[in-house]
Formats: sequence, structure tokens, C-alpha cells
Amino acid sequence: MNRRLPFLSNSARRGLLFLEWIIIIIVIGFFVWSWHKPKETSEPGKEKKTLSYNTKKSSASSRSVSYAVPVEKVETFPFDPNTADSTMLLKLGLAPWQVRAIYKYRAKNGRYHTPEDFKRLPGMTYELWERLGPQVRIARQFQYINESEKRSSSSEQRVSQAHTTEEPVVLRQTDSVVAHPRKFEMLTQVDINKADTAELMRIPGIGTYRANKIVEYRRKLGGFQNAEQVMEACELPDGILQWVKISADVPTRKVNVNKLSLQRLMSHPYISFYQARAIVEYRKAFGNIKGIEDLRGLEGFTPLKIEKLQPYLEF
Repeated sequence: MNRRLPFLSNSARRGLLFLEWIIIIIVIGFFVWSWHKPKETSEPGKEKKTLSYNTKKSSASSRSVSYAVPVEKVETFPFDPNTADSTMLLKLGLAPWQVRAIYKYRAKNGRYHTPEDFKRLPGMTYELWERLGPQVRIARQFQYINESEKRSSSSEQRVSQAHTTEEPVVLRQTDSVVAHPRKFEMLTQVDINKADTAELMRIPGIGTYRANKIVEYRRKLGGFQNAEQVMEACELPDGILQWVKISADVPTRKVNVNKLSLQRLMSHPYISFYQARAIVEYRKAFGNIKGIEDLRGLEGFTPLKIEKLQPYLEF
């Protein structure tokens, strides 16, 4: 002690030493206090902030659940695509752009004549068609007159004329208005490109519905190239092919890919919406399609598709 600050007296040096200890204690106390303060004061603050955040989060989530916009329920009910309005079509689960496509189809093509016409709606999936297909109702005034109805009408006219002239009229078998004509008693091959509904109904396993489907599909297709194509018209018995044959003298009606519109192109059973659109876009960009080779690079035209389509195309 005497060696430190020799110019000070002993009492002064003792006072200075006391002051040093006081400063050391104060510094140590400050560090101890600052080290303990965050744990004691900040932890409750954190809990408070966390609690406040969770409260805000829970209240926000409760508000989002309470005031969420309800999803419109999809309904399934019978409808006519020729007369249904946009509200009805949206309730059926169709997208707004599909509704606009329906209105455009009505404006350009007149009306849907068969449920199969509606099946070609852009964006139609198997799931959607399985739900809506059985509900499609085409009003009678929009349907095509089939051959059996034409024959029935002509037969009724002749009967009416017979009554007025009081002369007996004998109806031919093909003019019969009987709903279920007599079936073939033995195997008979029917020319599938020439047969009308009455002759088709004589084949075992084919009734009015299937006969009309075959005739309608033949009209859209442009004629059958082989007997197996008749199985595409509708669900038919497995042994039906032994009853049909193909005549070589009936020309196939062809589709001109350079002249028809998108809607007319996709009306063919072998041309989808995407293929018809690819054809139209190609014509706009490069001009007329010269041959089958130009189609090979377009969307959707696989080798199998081209092979099936080739007999029905002209350029």
C-alpha cells in the first residue's frame, strides 16, 4: 500500500482503495443486473407478443372461416342444350367458357340435333359426360327425321288416300308401321351401307334405338369402310358382325379439310375439336393443306388416327 501513490497520505490511500472497491462492485452489479433483466422482463414480453400474435391469427382465421364465400353446389337435372340459359348451364357444372362455346355453336350451327352433338363440347371429359349425357333432352322440333318416321308418314298418307278413294291399299313389308318387325329366322347378311332402320331392326339384337344410332352414325361418318365400324355407333351384341356386310358400290362421302369450318370439321366422328382447330390454324398460317403428309405434324394426328381418317378426307 505504501508503494502505491507515495505522495498521498495513508488515509488518502485508504479512501482511494475504498472508492476502487465501490466502483468494482457497481460495475459487477450492473453486469449482473443487465444479464438477469432480459430473462425476467423480456420473457413475459415475448409470451405477451406470442399470445397477441396467436390471438390475432386465430381471430383472422375465424373471420376467414366465418365469412368465406360458399362454393356453388353443382346440380344434375334434365336440360335441353338448345334452350338452356347461362344460369342453368353454370348450375350443371359447366365452366363459363364452355357456356360461351354453347352460345357460339347455336349462333353458327343452329341447334344441337342429337346428344352426340353436345358431347363434342370443348372441354367435355368422360366424368362430365357420364353425369350430363343421360340428362340431355333434345326437343322434338330440333331432331332429325329418321327413315322409319318418313316411311311411316308416307304409309299413313297412302292409307288416307285409300280411304278417300275407297280403294284398298296393300302395304309392303318395308312400309309396315309395326314397331317390332319380324326378325330374320336364319343368318342373313345385311348391307350396312344401304340398309334402313326397318331392315336393321330385323337383325336379332337390334331394336329401334340401335337401328337409329347406326343410321345416324353412318350419316355422320359418310359411310362404312369396313363392318367393324358399325360397333362404333353404339353398344351392340358381340355376334352382330356376322349379320352385316359392306358393299363396294357405295361411295364414301368425303370431308374437304380446306373448305369446311371448324364446327363442320369436328362434326365428323373421327375429328376432335383439337384436330379441327389444328387444321384451321394451319390453313390460316400456311394456306391450303396439300395432302395427308401435312397432317402428320399437326396436334392429335397420330398414325392410327390418320389411317382411320384417310378414306374420308379430300384436299
